[in-house]
Amino acid sequence: MLELLPASRPHGQAKPVAVLAASLFHASALGLCLITTGVTVKAVSRAVDDTTLIFLPRLGPPAVAQPPHHAGRPGGGGGGEGNSVVLSANPPPRGFQTVGIVSSVPTELPGIDPGQRILDPRDFTGRGVEGGTGWGVVGGTGSADQPIPDGEAAEGLYAAELDDARFSAAELIVQPRFTYPRLLLEAGISGRVTLQFIVDTLGLVEPTSVQVMSTTHEAFAGAAREGILEARFAPARYGGHTVRQLSRMPVSFKNQSQPTS
Repeated sequence: MLELLPASRPHGQAKPVAVLAASLFHASALGLCLITTGVTVKAVSRAVDDTTLIFLPRLGPPAVAQPPHHAGRPGGGGGGEGNSVVLSANPPPRGFQTVGIVSSVPTELPGIDPGQRILDPRDFTGRGVEGGTGWGVVGGTGSADQPIPDGEAAEGLYAAELDDARFSAAELIVQPRFTYPRLLLEAGISGRVTLQFIVDTLGLVEPTSVQVMSTTHEAFAGAAREGILEARFAPARYGGHTVRQLSRMPVSFKNQSQPTS
């Protein structure tokens, strides 16, 4: 092949045919290299464009079996799970307890009384009504010697009977629909249920707060608990702000197609 190169022989000895052939050969080789390089670049570019990135989620800690839910106290709840919010029929007022003056410093440890009410730091804030409790209801009139309800049921809670110019009670805007128990309807049995529940700041009944205060039959109680959850209220307001309200509603089941409340 070197004999075909123009520079491989002395000047003037290369034939035109050899020069032409060598030129064509080198041009073909160069063209082939350029074509091959272009195909390779396109193939690499196409592979990069078609590449899909897959992001795998970060693995969390292994799942731990949760303990089963326990039912709340009797009479509480609105069909939901977990501990029910149960307030007494006449909750204590929202306020604080006073501490008596100690005349002498005790020198012995006091005895332990298992039945003594546990001290709650919310009872000594100095806010509210003297003699009340930190978890009490604004406007409540019950005794302060009551067990603390489950959870934070009474936080920011107002009694519907509160006599305060800054307070406006919740108003019922959507009537609940109560289903008359079929067996009692066929038997011609009438009844009455008294419910206690909390209306939240959106005007909805808090399911875990529904409590049956009195009933003439357990079937009526279940129907009343389910039906009251469909009620809608204009929420109570205090000083221009929406607040939670503790409410009561009697429900009468008569031997008709629909009960009245």
